[in-house]
Amino acid sequence: MKRIFCGGAVALFALLRSGGNALGADRVQPGQWETSMTMGSGKPAVTTHCITADEAKLMNGDVATLRRYVEQSTAKHTAGRCVVKNVEIQENRTMVTIACGKTSVTSTTTYHGDHYESSSSNGTRLLGKRLGACK
Repeated sequence: MKRIFCGGAVALFALLRSGGNALGADRVQPGQWETSMTMGSGKPAVTTHCITADEAKLMNGDVATLRRYVEQSTAKHTAGRCVVKNVEIQENRTMVTIACGKTSVTSTTTYHGDHYESSSSNGTRLLGKRLGACK
C-alpha cells in the first residue's frame, strides 16, 4: 500500500509540473493541463489541473524554490506521511525523489513546450498536455 501511495505522490508532482522547454522560466506554463497516469499495465487515469501563474512561477524557479514548492505540496497532499529526499533540475528535465516510510520513488519528467512525459522508478508513467487557459 505504501508503494502505491508514494507512487501517487510522485505522480502528483509530475502532474503539477506541466509542459515547458529547456529554459527554467519556461518549464511550466500557466493554464489547464490534462494528465494521463498509468500505473503498471493498468488503464490510464485522466485528470485535469489548473496551474495558476503563481504556481508556475514557483515551479519554474531555481532548485531551492522548486524544492520548497514540492515540500509544501507533499506535506499538504500526503498529510506529512511522505518527505522530499531530492530535487534536481537539468535543462528541460526535473528529478524528484519522495520517500513514504521505507519506500522511495524517483520521478523524472521531461518537458516539451505544451506537453511532457514522466516516468517513476515504481513503473508509473504520465503523459501531460496543456489544453489552454484555466476554466
